[in-house]
Amino acid sequence: MGLKFRKIMKMEKSEDREIALRKYAKKLGVSLEGISTSDGKFLEAKLVNRIINTERSYREHRLWIVALVACIASVLSALAAWFAVSRYR
Repeated sequence: MGLKFRKIMKMEKSEDREIALRKYAKKLGVSLEGISTSDGKFLEAKLVNRIINTERSYREHRLWIVALVACIASVLSALAAWFAVSRYR
């Protein structure tokens, strides 16, 4: 969970938390469809679940960058070792 999301969840007043959750969800691009019952009651758990899943998806989507950097570092390390061994033979 992101720092902003944790701050929102620590809010005491449920009305303020609802407004902040809606704003944060909108910023993330989370759908607000179906987060209220037919009588207008806010379903916080449903929105929180969507926000958590969206944050996780963004985090996992960026993992390919870490894998690419690790791959490049590995190739550079292998080249350096090969160069060092071939140079001092």
